[in-house]
Amino acid sequence: MKITSFKKRLTLGLMLIVFFFIAQATLTWVVEERIKQGVVDTVRKNTQATSQLNELAILAQQIRRYEKEYFVYVGDVERRTAYEKEWSVTAGKISASLAKMRANAGGAFGSSDSAQITVWWAAGDFYAAEMRKVFDAVTGQASRVALAERAAAAPVPAPPPEKGKNVAASKVDEAPAPKPVMFSSGEVNEMIKAGKDRFSNDLIKGVATLQAEKTKETLALADVARDGFNTLLVGIAISAALGSVIALALAFTLPGAILKPVEALTAAVEKISVGQTHVRVPELGVLEFHGLAKAVERMRVAQETLVNRMRARSG
Repeated sequence: MKITSFKKRLTLGLMLIVFFFIAQATLTWVVEERIKQGVVDTVRKNTQATSQLNELAILAQQIRRYEKEYFVYVGDVERRTAYEKEWSVTAGKISASLAKMRANAGGAFGSSDSAQITVWWAAGDFYAAEMRKVFDAVTGQASRVALAERAAAAPVPAPPPEKGKNVAASKVDEAPAPKPVMFSSGEVNEMIKAGKDRFSNDLIKGVATLQAEKTKETLALADVARDGFNTLLVGIAISAALGSVIALALAFTLPGAILKPVEALTAAVEKISVGQTHVRVPELGVLEFHGLAKAVERMRVAQETLVNRMRARSG
């Protein structure tokens, strides 16, 4: 007969229950870390990325405004110079902002985002180079216009007529050279067309698109958190159900494991007490009662031997 241990069964059942408590705690920690990674980290990164994108978008709009103001006042040297300075300062800020985004020290941007930032960087460099060409062209033209105006204002002595040529014919032959004029707003605007188109299409529109993507990712985090908590609840429910099954199994089996041996031993002792010493004490199969059953069996044998001797003497 196979002998089992009540202590081992009880220990195993309790260990399983403890295991499910540990499993619940582990599952809670794993899901919490998942939610933290999926929600908290993403919110932090998206907040950082959105802040930098907003700053870049504002600077991009500012530099385009300074560009337009420069073109409007291209003929006004004072205002033109002021807007050129503002444009240059803003261009430096844009370069610094893009450099910070490319460095990505906080990990706010992914690999695909970094590729887009590289495109923006190239567009910004191209736009800046084209705009500086415009500045140089306008400055050069302004210098030529100023020289022409000073030359026109200064009296020029008439050259002596050549021999054999009358003065009237000399004046007709010498047609005045065309005076240089300052570029119009439309002309300088046309000069920057390639640069501003690339800047607008690649950088300004690209920044707006990435801003929308980051906002969408942030809004989607509510679904991530909800799914994570649902997974946690399901896991806890499953582990609680399994723990309950084990507890119920212990509740139904362990009392019987104790009562049945006790009842069997009680019945055996009662039989011995009324003289039924011929009935062998059954093997109980429970380790904790195995020694007691053997002791009762030895007592039965001793009683049976004593009874048999007394019967033999009286007979």
